[in-house]
Amino acid sequence: MRWPFRLWAFGEAVALRGLLASSRATGAEEPLGFVRALLRTYVGRGVGRSAEEHVAPGAELLALHALDGESTWLDAARALSRLHMATPPGPAGVRYLRPDLPGWRRQIWVDSMDGGPPFLARLAQVTGDDTYAHEATTTLLAYARLLQDERSGLFVHGFEEHCGRNGQLWARGNGWAAMGLVETLAWVPGEARLAAELRQRLAALLDGLAVLQQSSGLWPTVLDRPESPPETTLAVMTTTAIDRARQAGVLPGNSHESMRARAQAAVLEQVSASGALGLVSDATPIGELRMYVTRPFGVFPWGQGPLLLMLAGPPSTSEPGKRP
Repeated sequence: MRWPFRLWAFGEAVALRGLLASSRATGAEEPLGFVRALLRTYVGRGVGRSAEEHVAPGAELLALHALDGESTWLDAARALSRLHMATPPGPAGVRYLRPDLPGWRRQIWVDSMDGGPPFLARLAQVTGDDTYAHEATTTLLAYARLLQDERSGLFVHGFEEHCGRNGQLWARGNGWAAMGLVETLAWVPGEARLAAELRQRLAALLDGLAVLQQSSGLWPTVLDRPESPPETTLAVMTTTAIDRARQAGVLPGNSHESMRARAQAAVLEQVSASGALGLVSDATPIGELRMYVTRPFGVFPWGQGPLLLMLAGPPSTSEPGKRP
């Protein structure tokens, strides 16, 4: 809660998700009140007015709607969904989320797999409108088909329409992919069109990660570069994703248990007495190998949010964020 949220940046939504999970697990009112206040400010300023909001916390608006029953939260979520669905898709079927920025107009990032698709899948469940479910699954599958390596099952960081894939198997990016696939599948009915392929791609990703997990339980910052620095965000995101997948019936109960247990133990070894998760690298733009291996470590929302999700565990009901 000491993070200077900027309304909005990559990785901030998952921090709010973690705060909501911590409130659910402990009964503490302060994290819930913090999220409510921050999102009331956001809603008061107007939702869906800028392309920058593609990273805004849509699923968290819906979590507050489930808790409070206020139509304000659902109205804001609908407004945000219109932003996600307004950008015309490119030739590969993906929506380029920053058409306003030179150099990024025809670029996508694996981080976005944990943004729009799970949010829209949950909105479909809340509203009963299958349009949102169709958008969620088709968008997520378009991302996966562009970014996932068919041989290893792993995801590259990004894609540019004229240059293709950037080629770097960024560890945290694979964590975003795992969480986005799981959360979307958790909200979209299993028999929904395209869900079967998404499940296959999730299984391939987890199989690929199991091959490259290091003896420490962590993964290197660039997965196929074992000499690159070890980093914790993939470990905590993978643990969280597997736990959520089991709870939602997306994965069998014992799926990848050895990998999950080793990753969780490695993460807990990196948590300080004050609760800070160590070995979390700074925000990482798409680039060459040097970009990934030289990022400084610090305390960031994309580490703390998944950590809180891991520690709180998945919700016991079908409504993440709702207290028992």
